Amino acid sequence: MVQIRNYQVSDYLQVREILEMGHLYWEISDNEQALERKIQQHPDSIMVAVEGERVVGTQFIVDDFLPLMFRLAVHPEHRGKGIGKELMQRGEDVLKMRGHNHVSILVASDDTALQGYYERQGYSKGNNYTWMVKGL
Repeated sequence: MVQIRNYQVSDYLQVREILEMGHLYWEISDNEQALERKIQQHPDSIMVAVEGERVVGTQFIVDDFLPLMFRLAVHPEHRGKGIGKELMQRGEDVLKMRGHNHVSILVASDDTALQGYYERQGYSKGNNYTWMVKGL
């Protein structure tokens, strides 16, 4: 049985592995120190799905400007079991408790299968943007 809980620093290597498998890992924002800083500020902002002792999924939320769920990833061996849905529901619940009435997600514009998945979860497509980044 899968348990959804808040991220702990000891989860880092497993979370990183899952993000890398999903092509979501970015060293600048997903390094160990950055994740630790994030949970120190908001302990429920990174959630993990755990089966036994193994992290099998993850999701991050931010809501300091725009309520956003991102870095939703499930280990390939555990997909199709509803883990992503559970993570999404927990994130939505946290955002509702914080007073939000909507949530946004980011999906690669060429990943039509994943877009279809999110549409089946009740999300609708917004505008397309090009994400631009500058290191500081």
